[in-house]
Amino acid sequence: MFCGLLLSLVCCRFCTAGAQTAPQAPDFTKTPYPRIAMLWASIRGDNSLEAMARHDLIMAGFGQFGLKLDREPKGLADGYTPESVAVARDRVARLRKLNPDAVILGDLPFYEYPDDWLPEDHEWWLRKDGKRQQFWPGTHRMDWGNEQYRRHVVSQTAALKEIGVDGVFYDNLRNEPQPWVAFLKAVREAVGDDFLILVNAGYAVGEYDFAAPYLNGFMYESGWSHNRTQWDDCIRKMQRTQTLLRQPTISLIERFEETRDHAGWPGDAKRGQKPPADPAAMRWSLCYALTIGDFYYLFSDNTSHRHDWQPQYDVKIGPPLGPGEQVSSHVWKRRYEKAKVVVNLPGAPGPYVLELGQLTKDALTGETATKFTIPPGDGRILLHD
Repeated sequence: MFCGLLLSLVCCRFCTAGAQTAPQAPDFTKTPYPRIAMLWASIRGDNSLEAMARHDLIMAGFGQFGLKLDREPKGLADGYTPESVAVARDRVARLRKLNPDAVILGDLPFYEYPDDWLPEDHEWWLRKDGKRQQFWPGTHRMDWGNEQYRRHVVSQTAALKEIGVDGVFYDNLRNEPQPWVAFLKAVREAVGDDFLILVNAGYAVGEYDFAAPYLNGFMYESGWSHNRTQWDDCIRKMQRTQTLLRQPTISLIERFEETRDHAGWPGDAKRGQKPPADPAAMRWSLCYALTIGDFYYLFSDNTSHRHDWQPQYDVKIGPPLGPGEQVSSHVWKRRYEKAKVVVNLPGAPGPYVLELGQLTKDALTGETATKFTIPPGDGRILLHD
C-alpha cells in the first residue's frame, strides 16, 4: 500500500451539437475491456500525460498536476493555492482531450502524514503509550478515531470536488466500521451521490462490506492472491461485495509480478529494479479480472505499482455478453463481444483442455489453434469475429 500525495480527478466527455460544445455526463460503463488502471505510477519510464491517458482508470499525484497545498504546515491545509489550481485544470483538460473516456481519480492522503506536516505534539497523530506510531519511514499514522481529524479529511475531499474533480481515492481502509461509516456518510453529505469513491482494501477480501454502500469500488492489491490455491470463497466474497457498491462500479484487481515479502517497500534493496518476468501471472490474473466480474486491472512490479504497457492491453474485446461461468473448482469462462475468456486458476489439479470448431487466436500468447491446453495458473483470451 504505497501511498503518495495525489490529486483526485475524473473524466468528462464532451459532445458537439452544431457549432456549440456542451459537457455530457460520463458513461464509464461503455469502455471496452480489458480496462487497464494506473495506480500512483504511470508506464515505466514515461510520466507524460500521453502515457497516463493510455489507461482507462488513472490515479495520479497532485504534484504531477501542479497542485500545491494552501497552508503551512501542510497537514492543516484544506485546499490548494489558486495559481496551482489553474495549472491543474489545464493539465486535466489536456488529459481528457487525450482520453475522454478515462476515469481519473486521485489519492487523498489521510492514513499517515509525513513527519513535517504537523507539529510533533499535534493531537491528530495516533499515539500508543504516548508515542506516535510510525508507518513508512518518515511518516506516522493519523488518529482515525479523532472526529475533528475526520472532519478535516471531509473538508479536503470537498475541496477536491470544488476544483472540478469528480472522484477520490482513500488508501488503507481498515476494519473499523464505526469511524469509517460516520466518515463516509459525512463525505456523501458534502460531495453528493455522483462523486466517485474508490478505496484500497489491501490484501483483504470481503472484510469491509460495511463501507460498500457508500463506495463505487474496492482496489484489491495483489496480496489477496499470493499463494492462494483455493478460490471459491474468495470469488464468492468479491462478487457479493460488487453487488453492494454504488453505480457505476470501478473496482479493480491488481497483481504483482514480484510477490516476495516487502517487495518495493522503502528500504528494499531491490526497490526500483524490474523484477523477473512472470507472463503466466499476468495472463491468469487478467483473465480472473475478466471472468469473475466487471473489474479494472493492473499488472505491476510490486507495491511501487510501476508497470509496463502490455501489448495485449490494446486488444479490446468489447463488453461482456453475460456473467462469468464456473466450469470447475479452478476454471472460469466468460463470453465477450469479441472473445471468449478462460482461466485455469493456480492450484488446479491439472490443465484445462478447450477444443474449438475452428482456428482461433489467443490474444495473450499469439497462438492460433483449434485446441488449447491451459495449464494451472494460466489463461487465454480467444478472439472471434
